[in-house]
Amino acid sequence: MNVLHRIAVGGWLVWLAFVVLLVVGRYTPLPSFDAVHSGVVFGTAVLTLIGSARLARSGYRRVTG
Repeated sequence: MNVLHRIAVGGWLVWLAFVVLLVVGRYTPLPSFDAVHSGVVFGTAVLTLIGSARLARSGYRRVTG
């Protein structure tokens, strides 16, 4: 596994932890923090951009190849 893949997996795990913390803060008496909400929104935007780029790349390959 190369370094970029490890960074991506680590970032995804951090985002997943933020999602869990957001749900816990919303539906339990435990406190919720603004940084958690911001982290979830930022992670969602990054994952959406990465997914869109991969779909565009595979679509381009399908059309041209």
